[in-house]
Amino acid sequence: MHMIREGVKFDCAIKPQDTAESITGEWFRMDTFAKAKFTGIVRGQVTDESCTMGVYQATNAAAGSEKILGAAVTFTQGIKVTMAQVEMNTPDAGSDTIILTPYYFNGEGTLTAGTALTYTAAAAQSLPNRQFLNTDTSAAATSFAACVNDATYGVPGLLATASTAYVTITCTEPGGGDRQVLCADNGTGAFDITESDTAKTIVTDLIQMADFEVYVQDLDRDNDFTHVGARFASIDIDTYTVATLERATAGYGPVGQAVVDTDTSAA
Repeated sequence: MHMIREGVKFDCAIKPQDTAESITGEWFRMDTFAKAKFTGIVRGQVTDESCTMGVYQATNAAAGSEKILGAAVTFTQGIKVTMAQVEMNTPDAGSDTIILTPYYFNGEGTLTAGTALTYTAAAAQSLPNRQFLNTDTSAAATSFAACVNDATYGVPGLLATASTAYVTITCTEPGGGDRQVLCADNGTGAFDITESDTAKTIVTDLIQMADFEVYVQDLDRDNDFTHVGARFASIDIDTYTVATLERATAGYGPVGQAVVDTDTSAA
């Protein structure tokens, strides 16, 4: 049996951190691999916040002559997140809303937006009208979760879990279901979330991801660029960032993993 770890080299490209405006990871050799993928993960952004992740090439592990590859990717709060939190602060009836838009995988494995659904705070809960109770923070959280989870009037592919004043929204099938089928039963891949009043329904992204692939032939090999690395920039305070790196199709084997232990599910 061929194991994933034998063909894909996995590393932490940028260490987990917060309270930094910019952070650069280490530089990794690409001259013995055909391709690589950086995955950036961001947590903690609130309304109007964003940050970027750029991928760079260099001539050595000391960042020699570094220059960017392609364009930096942008993480914008509330856009294509896979987990988010809503903190209820007694929203105003009739005016405070939360809009959820699920995304589904199409036949090519890319995300397609579904129908945007609007949930409004109200003096009484009404599932058919997508109205959640606003009487106090705990009641609002419980009622909003019930609206999102309703089989008929909820958001297909999403799951809401209430705890005191907080609601955590995730995908019913983490990572999405069958990418070949546009169907709620197969789960959603991500969702947009927008609140109308940032003081009454406070939305915080918990997981938002982006990736960037590198192909060794695209490096400036004429000038001996052999390493790649990533950098987060324009990070807001209290935003957490981390990036991973997978390198595949090694020219020389076997691939070595720098891990404390390894095991498999095989009996």
